[in-house]
Amino acid sequence: MALPAFSDLQLSLAGASLLAVAGVWGYNAWQAYLQRKLAQRAFSGEHAADALMRGAGKTTLADADTDASAGADTDTDATPQRIEPRFDAVDEFASGATTADSQPQAEQSSEPPADLADEYIDCIARFEAAEPVAAPLLWAAQRQLLGLLEGRLCWSGWDEDHGQWRKLHVHDASSYRRLYAALQIADRHGPISNADIARFFDAARQLAVNCRAEIDLPAAADILAHAQALDEFCAGVDWRIGVNVVNRADQPFGAARLIDLATETSLWLKDDGLFHAEDATGLTVFTLGDLGGQPLAADGMSALTLHGVTLSIDVPRVADGAQAFDRLLAVARRLMETFDGLLVDDQRRPLSDEMLAAIRAKIVEFQQKMAEHHIPAGGRRALRLYS
Repeated sequence: MALPAFSDLQLSLAGASLLAVAGVWGYNAWQAYLQRKLAQRAFSGEHAADALMRGAGKTTLADADTDASAGADTDTDATPQRIEPRFDAVDEFASGATTADSQPQAEQSSEPPADLADEYIDCIARFEAAEPVAAPLLWAAQRQLLGLLEGRLCWSGWDEDHGQWRKLHVHDASSYRRLYAALQIADRHGPISNADIARFFDAARQLAVNCRAEIDLPAAADILAHAQALDEFCAGVDWRIGVNVVNRADQPFGAARLIDLATETSLWLKDDGLFHAEDATGLTVFTLGDLGGQPLAADGMSALTLHGVTLSIDVPRVADGAQAFDRLLAVARRLMETFDGLLVDDQRRPLSDEMLAAIRAKIVEFQQKMAEHHIPAGGRRALRLYS
């Protein structure tokens, strides 16, 4: 059978079709070549090094899964090195070496700071509520039940939003699940009484019922025994020293000159009617006042006449008693020079250098005893106990 004759047009169209098919085949072949090269590079030593560098920083499970799936889908002779994901934060937490930022907030402060609840000088009731307790409602309820103990009681709550303990107050509008009530068990008025402990425990249990909270209370007998022992020790080192400066001829002091001298020696008149010498933190080191105990007032004081002055140190409330006493004596000597004075005790007997040295040594002894009993003079506990 004779082959049909093709026109020039038909031949041109056939040639164009062949060229198009060849172009498509060539493009696909080129893409396949690129994919093979990409797969080879994916499992080459260079890529493994990059992955290790990434693992030293923040390798995630997603990174590991992606690498594993790429290896499973690619046909290659290269054997990739297995790279395990690292969990640095988890390892550090397990070893106890976490930082404050990596540690969960609730774990950072399982107990309030000691200035809010101190088991050494407080009886502490711990509350765990199922639902947040509104502070205004709690405050009103505790005031009704514990109003007689309010001056010795400190409430604190765990602020979940900010991850910190807060001292509750009458204007607090927050809500808390974890609450602590700390009742101070001793001060200068004496140890807490059995009746007050009973009142505190009964009220705390009632509050727990009202707030649908679990409560943890210490043993009342242990608290009472500790309060008694603590008060006995504190009383044994409770010493407030007073030395007096009087004129040799029993002549009065001019208050105007006293004001000038107080200013020169950095003593400041406070609302209690005493001049106060302060330390760098603003705490009182010693005071200067009228020998007769009359409060001094800024208004009209320059017209007063005084028959002497008293300089006093509250030993348990001063951090460095020996240094404070030295500073007090320096001011006393300035007063003696200014007013032709004598340094005397409360019976107006002169105080010799030997007597002053004995007083200084006794201050050091008492403050050493306080430190040994975990109540450093001038510290937080001492300021609370000697109030």
